[in-house]
Amino acid sequence: MNCGCGFPWGLSVNKGKTGTFAIYVNRILFMLLLAVPLCGCRGPAIITLAGSDSAGLRFDTQYREFESTKFDLGYGSLLGVPTYRSYIDGFKDAEVSGRNIEILPNDINAAGVVDYAGRIAVLSDVANDYMEFNVLIDESALYEIEVDYYLVTGNSNSARRALYIDGANPFVESGDLVFYRYFEDAYEPIINSLGDETRPSQIEIPGWRTTGLMDTSGLHSEPFSFYFEKGEHTIRLEHTMADMYISAIRLKAPEAIRPYRQVQAEYRARGYQPVRSEAIVFQAESSAIEKNDPTLRRENDGDPMIQPASATTRKLNVMGGYRWRKGNQSIMWEFTAPEDGLYKMALFVKQQWGDGLPSFRQIAIDGRVPFEELKEYKFEYDTRWSLHELGDSSGAPYEFYLTRGRHTVTMTVKFGPIAEIIESLSNDTQVLSDALLSITMLAGSAPDPNYDYRFFERIPELREMLEYLSYSIVYKYNLMSSLTDGNNAMANNFLTIRAQLENMIRNPFSIARRMGDLTSSQESLSNWYLQLQESPLVIDRFTLGNPGERWIGKRSNVFQRFIVTMKLFFSSFFKDYDNVGSILADNIEINETINVWIARGTEWAEAIKELADESFTPNSGIAINVNVLPGSQLNAGNVNALMLSITSGKAPDVALGVDVTSPVEFAIRDAVYDLSKMPGFEEVRSRFVNALFTPYEYNGGVFAIPETMNFNVMFYRKDILRQYNIPLPQTRRQLYDHVMPALYQNGFEYYHGGLSNSAGGNKDFTQFMFQNGGSYYTEDGYRSALDTPEAYRAFKEYTELFTNYGVPVVANFYQYFRTGIAPIGIGDFGLFMQLSVAAPELAGKWGIAPLPGVEKINSDGTSYIDRTAGSITAQGAIIMKQSNKPEASWEFLKWWSSEEIQARFAREVEALIGAEARWNTANKKAFESLSWKSDDLAVIEEQWVWAREVPVVLGGYFTDRHLANAWNTVVISGGEVREALEKAVKDINRELRMKQEEYGVIINGN
Repeated sequence: MNCGCGFPWGLSVNKGKTGTFAIYVNRILFMLLLAVPLCGCRGPAIITLAGSDSAGLRFDTQYREFESTKFDLGYGSLLGVPTYRSYIDGFKDAEVSGRNIEILPNDINAAGVVDYAGRIAVLSDVANDYMEFNVLIDESALYEIEVDYYLVTGNSNSARRALYIDGANPFVESGDLVFYRYFEDAYEPIINSLGDETRPSQIEIPGWRTTGLMDTSGLHSEPFSFYFEKGEHTIRLEHTMADMYISAIRLKAPEAIRPYRQVQAEYRARGYQPVRSEAIVFQAESSAIEKNDPTLRRENDGDPMIQPASATTRKLNVMGGYRWRKGNQSIMWEFTAPEDGLYKMALFVKQQWGDGLPSFRQIAIDGRVPFEELKEYKFEYDTRWSLHELGDSSGAPYEFYLTRGRHTVTMTVKFGPIAEIIESLSNDTQVLSDALLSITMLAGSAPDPNYDYRFFERIPELREMLEYLSYSIVYKYNLMSSLTDGNNAMANNFLTIRAQLENMIRNPFSIARRMGDLTSSQESLSNWYLQLQESPLVIDRFTLGNPGERWIGKRSNVFQRFIVTMKLFFSSFFKDYDNVGSILADNIEINETINVWIARGTEWAEAIKELADESFTPNSGIAINVNVLPGSQLNAGNVNALMLSITSGKAPDVALGVDVTSPVEFAIRDAVYDLSKMPGFEEVRSRFVNALFTPYEYNGGVFAIPETMNFNVMFYRKDILRQYNIPLPQTRRQLYDHVMPALYQNGFEYYHGGLSNSAGGNKDFTQFMFQNGGSYYTEDGYRSALDTPEAYRAFKEYTELFTNYGVPVVANFYQYFRTGIAPIGIGDFGLFMQLSVAAPELAGKWGIAPLPGVEKINSDGTSYIDRTAGSITAQGAIIMKQSNKPEASWEFLKWWSSEEIQARFAREVEALIGAEARWNTANKKAFESLSWKSDDLAVIEEQWVWAREVPVVLGGYFTDRHLANAWNTVVISGGEVREALEKAVKDINRELRMKQEEYGVIINGN
């Protein structure tokens, strides 16, 4: 094997080698595929396998007995593909193209050519999957690829595509290319009933756009350059997210941006003179005309120097802030230059984030970066507002030549030299992840600290990997220290990790007891990788004028800030901060007003209120008063605000965000309305997966409308399963007989949560119960049905997962999945979002599949796989019985649960807070409109088909508790299955009987 610089690593696997040595060597080769070469070369490593037959492949003949769930890494594979920085370094001496090549719609292999929005175009959508075209290159050279596109309206998602050249990704980043949508404020801020300005909604600016292909992260300041050898090539754009039309694709010469000194010399040669007019000032919040992300909105700042000032009421007086932090987020402002000439530009800004690190922005005037120094311009860390003139390191301002009239300035988030640290962290995380996996394969997930595993002998590359990590940490420490004036916590933590690595290198015996340090280091590196990809900046105003003028930026002093603080303090005695202000226009006729309590954050509540004021109240004449409460305050079973309000006769009309078991608890107490008797209920019910209503049903009624839902699916590591030829099981029999032995033989584990924690335990057991034909309760709901043969088989199978098959009793699946210890397991929506947002090193390396089920036979003799499972119902909405406005409240719930409003609310929340706050709406069509990859959505929809829920009955809260007790008896204490289950049934039935008698359901034994 040789790396890109020709350094001989000398590793290969010859066909026929088996056993432990072959497993280790194969693992090492896999690690080197993912890691940067340890020699320091940035060129892609070239690894040759003469063929292998490791222990992980011994199950091939058995695997042929069943068809596994299909999975792959897409067209081509990102394993072993270099990063863009490594790729382009290999062509830094290559020629640059001297001509443009344009590909028109008729040249593209797609579904068909259409006339769209004034242009001839082809549609790139899910149905077409990909579009492909051939291009003839006359001479070997570097080209940029530019696309004219029009995004199909209907959602706020930008389009994403994967690029392949001759069937492969040229570099990792080409597997995820973004085509942005652009947004503007729908209206000027409206002052609500509390005197606060409300953020205007964002609407899309439709139209044709032109963009060069660039990375989604903002780590590179220019569009990608692609090297094409002379000859014919095939280029494919594969659909990943959002539909769009394409009218032209161009291969063009990369644009060179000149340094400022050359631009300034040209200004002098042309005789440009400084302007004489007075300086112009334009506010950042009111002059912003376009954003490529709907999260970018006007913000509020109470500093006395901000214009306009905001003291006791909220004014949206600044632009940007923490939401303006992600790579490639851009904002465009418009201004008018009073005359032709040279201007300087200053910004009143604050950069208080990043623990001393600067923020970087690419600055373009009229759509073009005027000179090289503005590709990644630095704004130093400063917790106070300051006037910042754009200029060089000596303080001399940059000059811009502007003609009289309208101009734009666009600022885009970039990372400057921090990008190198980010990419290095990504490499380190990959290397450390593979090192951890290799150690785990040798010593297990809980190695004996007193045993000498001879790690460096048995894992030959481990020493070099740890040394590489140590050197890399020092490099990042030095670079980060040069970017900050004071002590940076992250930089200091780098030294801690380096000391741990050095100790392991000197004393490999200590690795077994330092596994926790390695795992913590991996988590820290991943967290820092994400943190450094945040570069916030907030702007109050721009100033343009004569470069020779002296501008003084005034800062607020302590007395001015104290006065503002005191004003806020005194206003707090009069202002209701729990109530969400109204933005209804004065001419709206209001017939009724209902009170809505929401168990979510203020931003969620504000979004609901604004949507209602915009589209519900004007059409219905029903206004809503919104109050925000903590989540636990709207549930049954404990003393909280809602229970106290019911007792005092002051309950709200509607409660949103109620826990899944609470509606029936309230129904038992006759505290909520039966919604099934409301007009139009069946139409509302059709919006949801039908099983969601089971926990809300009692005595023939339905007492809540679903708001959110969960899902349970099988998570798997594509890279590990692919390497070891381990397929995905469709049935649990395949899991037990084939997949789990293959996992264990290669040092891996399978994860399935246990019942030791009774809270939410059902989610791990429902699939066993339902697929074995069992039920939790008898049909009338009076007794437990856990004493049936079906329930016994289900419980026995479930406990044997842990007693016979060695599934870990207690494990952090998120960490096990990240490190590769457990490359397959069962998880839910929360894990999906956690991996999507907080595990960047796994991007493209994991996927989800339907739950493994039980093969059964239809009446006609055909077979099918039963994947029935529950625990998808999450939070719901109820109407309180004390309400004297049930009809108006029902109208509100019908509006709130509709597809349009749920989709809009989901987009608003995700735009406002970020992907980590994705609204898992229960409305099926609205859920499908969210930012899901098509493959993931198909799996979730498959599980909807098999959804079945556990009913809520009187005393049913004891079922989870005693199931957990029975599980502990069998799995932890080694007890007998039947005895443990029979005791649980006895205890459950006793509690059910007590509650039934308490509420008069059973009287005199009937």
